[in-house]
Amino acid sequence: MIEISSIYFNMIRNQLGLGTITGFSQVAELQVVRDHMKRGRDISAKHIEIFGSLLSEDLLPSASSWSTQPTASTTAPFSDKLMMLQVSALISSSIAHYGSSIGTSQRRDLATHYTRLMAELAAYAEDSANIMIDHGWLEEPPQAVDRDQLAK
Repeated sequence: MIEISSIYFNMIRNQLGLGTITGFSQVAELQVVRDHMKRGRDISAKHIEIFGSLLSEDLLPSASSWSTQPTASTTAPFSDKLMMLQVSALISSSIAHYGSSIGTSQRRDLATHYTRLMAELAAYAEDSANIMIDHGWLEEPPQAVDRDQLAK
């Protein structure tokens, strides 16, 4: 039962994220941010499809779609910086919830799905951070000392 709850919860969270990021993709000022949001939209849609198929395999109902929520507006209510920070928080939340879902599941197949989806999100998170660093919206995170470079 806990596995079903986790799948359903992660599906609902992704639907909320899909609506948010779809709206952000419509209003972002910079093309690189728009493209990044579109990529995130596609990732969310894929995750929703995977969670829905897991529920369908066990003849369980899926959550209804929220894809009609974003308006047709192209006027940005927030800056690109704020939207990128929000998306980064959503990514972090997703990774945390997927990890929690792995920890509460006894099914190896679910752990495989969550691990694969987490890896995809981690790559997307890294790209988010790089975009924010490139535009001066985020400082570069501390790095380990390169001992080989120091030894030269």
